[in-house]
Amino acid sequence: MRRFTFAAVSAITAILLSGCVKSAEEKQIKEVNNETVLRLEGFVRPIDEAKVLTTNEGEILQVLKRNGDRVQKGDVIAVYDKEPILIEIEKVRAKIRAKERSLGYFKKSGGGPENEAVIDNAKLQLQKIAQLYHIGAASKIEFDNAEDRYLTLLVSEEERRTTELERNKVQAVDRGMLDEYYGELAQLKHKLERTNILAATDGFLTNFKLQPGQRVSGNDEMGQIVNIERVVVYGALAAGLYQYVKEGQKVKISFMTMPQIQRMGIVDRIVPVVDPQIGRMIIQIPLKNPDYAIQPSTKALIEVTLNKADQGKVRKTYYESDKRSKYIDDKSNIEGDYSKYQKY
Repeated sequence: MRRFTFAAVSAITAILLSGCVKSAEEKQIKEVNNETVLRLEGFVRPIDEAKVLTTNEGEILQVLKRNGDRVQKGDVIAVYDKEPILIEIEKVRAKIRAKERSLGYFKKSGGGPENEAVIDNAKLQLQKIAQLYHIGAASKIEFDNAEDRYLTLLVSEEERRTTELERNKVQAVDRGMLDEYYGELAQLKHKLERTNILAATDGFLTNFKLQPGQRVSGNDEMGQIVNIERVVVYGALAAGLYQYVKEGQKVKISFMTMPQIQRMGIVDRIVPVVDPQIGRMIIQIPLKNPDYAIQPSTKALIEVTLNKADQGKVRKTYYESDKRSKYIDDKSNIEGDYSKYQKY
């Protein structure tokens, strides 16, 4: 008896089954009223959406909007308690005033070039008296007085320079602290400017959970703003069918609702790079939604009608080999979780 390894059996099985498994392209090709069309699975997203984020760490004083309210971009949704920030600002300003007064107390003592001129004169006087003293023209007292005056001026100048060096060190530290205070003041002013939480876009507040008196951190998510006056249908297109779908092309969309909603739309954008999460290219179809009947997360089927030439190409390439593919118009045709579409 011939024996086969598991790998060999698997390879043979794969070869035998390969003729029975439809490709992604073949699954999207359908026959409707003797015409070849493409049917793509789709998913609805709002035309625009944004998170409601806290802007500071602190306590919420007022909440001006409620869950479900219609907001416009820039509307104030909530307000922080500003009083703690204002108190901190005044404290920092007091520190700045005190430090600036401290720096103002440091006044340069007499010295510099004027002191050097006095010392030079005392030195010259000492040299003259020393010469006179050696020839007996000046007394010992005159010589000692000239010498004492010169040495006293030298010691005084050294002390002055030492004091000025220490003062400069203290001033450098104070100036560094003053810079820190000004930086702290700038941060507090920026924080004060962000005590209103604003709507980032037009739409409806959803999942909004902010309450007066609530303490929050910066950048906490407190809800979303969703604009569904217009929506975008994201369709999954098999890569091999890319050549048959064009931007600006009209399509028919059937939404999985009760009762079923059907709309005509125009392909606005095609992203030709295959989305790694669903293995398909993405097409985008914006639609007006004034009655809000089409909600986010609604699944849809997108029907793309082909011209005669493209129908012939598709039949020749894909469909003539398998006449058994029929479309069943029910929700079982929607497969997979398309909520993870990348938003392009």
